[in-house]
Amino acid sequence: MTVRILAPTLALTLAGLIAAPVSPAFAGASDHIRPVSGSETAGVGGGAPNLADGVRAGAYGLAALSSSTRLQPAVFQMSMARALVGGARSAYLGARMSGMVMDVATGRVLWTHNASRAKMPASTQKVMTAFTVLRSMKADTQFVTTASQSKANPAAIYLTGAGDPTLTLARLKSLALRTATALKAKGARTVNVYVDDTVFPAPTATKGWKASYLKTDVQLVRGLTLAGYRGADGAAAAGTYFAGYLSAYKVKGRYVGRAVTPRSSARLADSWSASVRSMVRTMLALSVNDYAEYLLRHAARAQKMRPTANNAIANQYAKLSAAGISIAGYRAYDGSGLSRANLMPTRTLAQTVRALYANDANREVAFAWSGMPRAGQSGTLRSRFRAKTQVCAQGRVLAKTGTLSDAVALAGIAQGSDGRDRAFVLIENGLTKANSVRLAMDQLATTTVGCRLG
Repeated sequence: MTVRILAPTLALTLAGLIAAPVSPAFAGASDHIRPVSGSETAGVGGGAPNLADGVRAGAYGLAALSSSTRLQPAVFQMSMARALVGGARSAYLGARMSGMVMDVATGRVLWTHNASRAKMPASTQKVMTAFTVLRSMKADTQFVTTASQSKANPAAIYLTGAGDPTLTLARLKSLALRTATALKAKGARTVNVYVDDTVFPAPTATKGWKASYLKTDVQLVRGLTLAGYRGADGAAAAGTYFAGYLSAYKVKGRYVGRAVTPRSSARLADSWSASVRSMVRTMLALSVNDYAEYLLRHAARAQKMRPTANNAIANQYAKLSAAGISIAGYRAYDGSGLSRANLMPTRTLAQTVRALYANDANREVAFAWSGMPRAGQSGTLRSRFRAKTQVCAQGRVLAKTGTLSDAVALAGIAQGSDGRDRAFVLIENGLTKANSVRLAMDQLATTTVGCRLG
C-alpha cells in the first residue's frame, strides 16, 4: 500500500409557513448522494483556490463581511435571540430539538434550546469526521492501488488496496490495461489474480447500523473496494472485475482469492486516488457515507494507530480534546452518522464547527466552494431556503445537513447581516415529517443570519 503526500424585533411566525408543501431534498435512510463513476479522479469535487483571509468572502462564497443591518449590535443580538426562541416553539421542533448558536470570534453562546439533551446527529456527524481527518493527516495525501507480479511465481498477480473509496470501475479498467500491457511485454498470457486488502483489518459490525444500510447507504470498510459498492465483499468484487478486464486485454486472468503481496514482487501499474482534500469536500457537500468511514480509519492510521473502528473513534476523541472541544456526553460509533447509537451534545458540535471555520487551513478545505453545502446554491442545501422568508439567507448559510428516518439536523456557519459569523447547531429527533422539520430549521438558520431582523 502506498500513500502519496502531495431592527425592532421582527417576529418570525412559522404558522402557515411550515404547512407549505416542500419536496424532500433526499430520501432514504440518510441524506447522502452517491458520487457517479468516472475517470481516474472521478467522484470527488474540484479544489477551490487557497486565497487570503482578506478575500475569503469571494473564496468561500460567503455573504459580504460588512454589516447590512440598521440595528445596533446589542439590539440585533437581542432581536435574533428572541426570534430564535419563538421559532423553536414550532410544532415540528419544540421539545424534540436541541440547538445552540455561538459567536465564532468570541466563542460566546448566544442562544440555546434544550442544549443539555444529546441527540442522534445523523450526517452532521461528518463535521466531526472532517475535523478529525484534517487534524490527523495532510490534505494532499492520496492512496495508491497497485498491481504487482510475484518474482518467485510470475503467474501470480497481486491487486493491492490502499483503502481508496474512490476507486471506480473506470480506474480499475485503466489499471488492468496498463498491467496487461506490461505482462504481454514480458510474454505472460495467463495469470492468477490475488487481492491484498490488509491495509485495514477485517471489517466488524458497527453499533447502531441497520442491516439495510449495507444494501443502500454504506459499505463495510475494507483495504480494497470499489466506489459506491453495495455488496458482501468489495475486495473480492474488485479482484473479479480486474481479472475480467485483464482477459479482455488478451491476458487470461482468473481471480483466486486473498493473499498478502510478497515483498519480492515487481510493480506493474498503479492508480492514484483523489486527494484527502477533495474527498473531505465531497463528503461534506454530498454527504458520502463511504468517504466518511474510510477517511476516519485513515486518520487513525496516519497517527500510527491500528486502523480499527475503535481506534478511529479514540483518535477522534483525542483530537477533539486536544483542541479544547468538550466531549462530555458525546458518543460516536461511526464516521458517517448512520449509527443510531451516536449521541451529540450541541456544544460539542458547535465548538467543532467553530474550530473548523476558525482554522485557516481547515476552512480552506471544509468551507470551499465544493465543500460545505451552501443555502439555496450547492450540495445537499441546493434545493432548500426557497421560501420567501428564507431566500435572503441563500449563500449566507454554509452547513452540513443530516437526515435519518426520525432525525433531522443542520449545523454550520451563518454569515450574519451584522457582519459577524455564527456557528449554529440544530438537531431534532423523533418526528418522521422530515420536510416540515427541515423547513422549520431553515427558518431558524435564516434568523441566525438576521437578514429579516431589520
